[in-house]
Amino acid sequence: MTSLNRRQFLRGAGGFTLALPFLPSLLPRSASAQDTVFPKRFVAMATHHGGIWNQNMYPDLSTLTESTAISGQTVRGGALQLETAAGKASLSRVLSADSAALTSSIAEKMMVLQGIDVPWYIAHHTGGHLGNYGRNDGNDPTTGITEFRPTIDQIMAWSPSFYPSLDGVLERSLVIGDGRLSYNWSSPSTRAGEVQDIAAEHSSLALFNRIFVPNEDPTSTRTPVVDRVMENYRRLRNGNRRVSAADKQRLDDHMDRIGELQRRLNTTSNCVDIVVPTVDSRSYRSQSSYPYDPAAMEGFWQLHNDVIAAAFLCNSCRVATMHCGDTFSTFQGDWHQSVAHKANLPAGVEQEVIVEGHQNFFEAVFLDLVKKLDVEEAPGVSMLDNSLVMWSQESGNHTHHSFSLPIVTAGSAGGFFKTGRYADYRNLLIDKSAGENPTELMHPGLVMHNQWLANVCRSMGLSPAEFDLEGNGGYGIFYTQPSANWYCDPAWYNNRAGLGDLMPFIT
Repeated sequence: MTSLNRRQFLRGAGGFTLALPFLPSLLPRSASAQDTVFPKRFVAMATHHGGIWNQNMYPDLSTLTESTAISGQTVRGGALQLETAAGKASLSRVLSADSAALTSSIAEKMMVLQGIDVPWYIAHHTGGHLGNYGRNDGNDPTTGITEFRPTIDQIMAWSPSFYPSLDGVLERSLVIGDGRLSYNWSSPSTRAGEVQDIAAEHSSLALFNRIFVPNEDPTSTRTPVVDRVMENYRRLRNGNRRVSAADKQRLDDHMDRIGELQRRLNTTSNCVDIVVPTVDSRSYRSQSSYPYDPAAMEGFWQLHNDVIAAAFLCNSCRVATMHCGDTFSTFQGDWHQSVAHKANLPAGVEQEVIVEGHQNFFEAVFLDLVKKLDVEEAPGVSMLDNSLVMWSQESGNHTHHSFSLPIVTAGSAGGFFKTGRYADYRNLLIDKSAGENPTELMHPGLVMHNQWLANVCRSMGLSPAEFDLEGNGGYGIFYTQPSANWYCDPAWYNNRAGLGDLMPFIT
């Protein structure tokens, strides 16, 4: 049988980049894409603010040629249409890039979703992206949710359905960037304890060193870490009546972490002859001009993309989250107050700054990773085909509002999703502009964010028993305010029974 050395795929080049293409002629003759079960991978990219007007964020409405009904209201969908001119390809003003990066084959693997709502006030938040809706700024304590939940990336990372085997898996998940995006139980193996923030990594080199550990001498032995303290743990936890229930949970949490550490120590990488990168992402962020230097921001995030792509290829990890607080703009000043909070002004000056920054992120970070994953792992099947890369924004087309949170994806998760699609789930019969910007209408959506997250979990092979913690079919706590107020009316959201349904147009 012919074998492939991983070095044929990977090499060091400043950072850590994918190198040679897949060579089908070197595969065993019996191998074929049809009889192989490929691992699935998930990446969540989340960016601050939002506030992009519909006509700038989304494709032209003329592409919505299909319709169906949700809760008695019409929603629309259609095929994405890529326009190319003068070397630039475009699905919308934000979703545009050099035509060499945004190709027709990549567009056919994307989805653009509009009209996915969090139907209560969460304002500025980080938890809304992946299902921990309690992680919000709390500036309106009379509404919404304060209870924390794990995020879907961590539900995947500890799921035996997602990781049926941990052979070669050095990290269950990679948490990158500006933090407070990924959450899990303090004792994830038992789904118990406090829900805690997972510390994020800023150093691409440190990330590399965690998932590409040199193989040890096979003749060496290591005393299991857990075994060294197990007897003391049992004696203290079960033999001392003074230990409270809370302290017993702390002991369980500690042993859970030690057990996971032991598993990683006994795991070796599936990749060999890996060249260690010579450039660290921190070399970009340490520059004084970084906050208003889009090129430096691109360098920072692309080095992390390199490590993600290589880890996925080596199966050292299959889940990654990236929380990006960078603006990808040359603007110098208070972005929050001077740009984001003025995005709805009809004059549109601030809107242009927002559009430019988000277009830069789409091209330099989202598409960069998508292209690095779009390499064959079998004839006619790429890593991207078996992945889901998801980009979400903090706000809808008005800052602070969680109507129609933009969702842009690439990859079909092994055929679960129908890609090359644009879906608009808004209820066009209701206008909630509230006089903020009469030229930019806001419509509540007919698909709840809980339902989208449940669809993502299902696409990764998870059963409802693994992710439906609330028993409502979707993911995360579902809430509607007790009465209509300035933000929303609970009468708009009467489709709670559909939180576990597959979403129309894309599944």
